[in-house]
Amino acid sequence: MKLKVPGMKRKTIIVLLLLPLLWLLSVWLRIYERSPLPEQLPRHTMPGIVNVLIAGVDQRGEEASRADTIMILSINHYSREAALVSLPRDARVPIPAHGLDKINHAMQFGGIALLRQTVENLLNVPLHYYLYTNFTGFAQMIDALGGIELEVEREIIGQDGKPLVAAGPQHLNGSQALTYARFRSDVEGDFGRMRRQQQVMKAIMGRLRQRESLLRLPLLTEQLARHLRTDMSPPTLINFARTAATLDFSRLPTIQLRGRVATIEGISYVLLDEDELQETVRRYLRWEKATVTNFHAI
Repeated sequence: MKLKVPGMKRKTIIVLLLLPLLWLLSVWLRIYERSPLPEQLPRHTMPGIVNVLIAGVDQRGEEASRADTIMILSINHYSREAALVSLPRDARVPIPAHGLDKINHAMQFGGIALLRQTVENLLNVPLHYYLYTNFTGFAQMIDALGGIELEVEREIIGQDGKPLVAAGPQHLNGSQALTYARFRSDVEGDFGRMRRQQQVMKAIMGRLRQRESLLRLPLLTEQLARHLRTDMSPPTLINFARTAATLDFSRLPTIQLRGRVATIEGISYVLLDEDELQETVRRYLRWEKATVTNFHAI
């Protein structure tokens, strides 16, 4: 015997089913933007591999933003592996139409599109999508998650001499996590900062996988809508989230492109090690067999 659903109930069920979809669509419409520059590299030259540019921008009022954090999350769907590669913000690289300059200035000169083009040209791999946020959004998204658990490698002291972040296992709020991720006043400088940024990113990804994060989804999506920008379509975002949920981020390789610090015309730069750069690209962005094992990975 067929169960008949009254017309009003049927309409109510349809509306209830549509509401979450409409809500997600409204969030996507607020975070989506199309890159204004033409694609520089074929986007499908590496089947099964997706490279996502992740940037944290230093946005101050009406000033043009600089990229304080530049990472690539590479996912190999065939081997179910992923890696997080960081580029030093002071790396001296060719920026299209602007000559040799610090890589983080690409964002200032031409936004996320020029930063993407610059990184693609440097690494000679396609960056299929991008995600970026500002520091305010970064901190507020962590707060929306209820904070993150982190093994803080060293105590962070403020300019007034007061401790900002204690060493050891800590539960950090958004402001503390941002302070920890941006700190570079030690002997490692920007290289230490890259490592700490990757550590925070892994903690965020791990937090997102926890079931209790689902309860915070409304608040989190509101913060994402306010501060995150991407060129991913809704199906791509869903597939990206589904794939990310299957990865063990506690074992995610994190690699920092290294080089030597040099002063050129009074400006401090990082001159990247070309051999290490090419080997990192082969192993962690193209997922070919590596020939050396001295990567700066944790």
